[in-house]
Amino acid sequence: MRVASIIFMHHLLLVESAMQNDMKEPMTKRSLNIPREEGKRGRTRARLTEAALRLMSERGINATSVSEIASEAELANGTFYLYFRDKPDIVAAVCQAVTLAMHNEMSSTRMALEDGAARVAFGTQQFIEIAAAEPDWGKLLLSAFTEFAAIKDDISRYMRLDVALGIEQGRFPEPLDEFVIDSHLAILREGVKARLEGASKNIGARAAEYQLRILGMNSAEAHKVRLATERAATRPSV
Repeated sequence: MRVASIIFMHHLLLVESAMQNDMKEPMTKRSLNIPREEGKRGRTRARLTEAALRLMSERGINATSVSEIASEAELANGTFYLYFRDKPDIVAAVCQAVTLAMHNEMSSTRMALEDGAARVAFGTQQFIEIAAAEPDWGKLLLSAFTEFAAIKDDISRYMRLDVALGIEQGRFPEPLDEFVIDSHLAILREGVKARLEGASKNIGARAAEYQLRILGMNSAEAHKVRLATERAATRPSV
């Protein structure tokens, strides 16, 4: 067990230098991964999607109507239905764009971590910090957690892979089931909420350790894993 721990720590030191270069880059406002078609049709669809994000982050998903989205995009109400079937269709498009942008930002560093536990800790902290750094995204996600059931699949897709890897490596004794996933999502939601309300970045660190402990890791080991990935989780800062 001691040898495995030394090997794990050595690997984290190897990937640390790559993380440091990324962390030194100045932060710029992120853009969504909205699929853009060529020409006017692509521009119009993007306008509707971006308008939906602005309104839903301010008012919540349920409190935002199709007509309000069209008005915000400065388009006729009927134009909306040329691009989206209904409100759930555009909600899905916006939520998928936000979660994909978040996962893409952390993907290269996350995938450099070979340990499933490290990936869970890193992903948890990064998810919370990106949502805090982009309040529109964070507010949309908070609304989606309670008002858009499909968000569970969008957010948990990569988490499931990391947890499964940790189980395969013998890092987690607990099975991966829906109770575990729901518990992870609840911690993410409360972490995002706390950061948007002004809580310190320590929230992300605490959330990461809670996630590992839910999976059966003892508190001392969870703390060690979280400390080892802390540098990777310092970006972005707000």
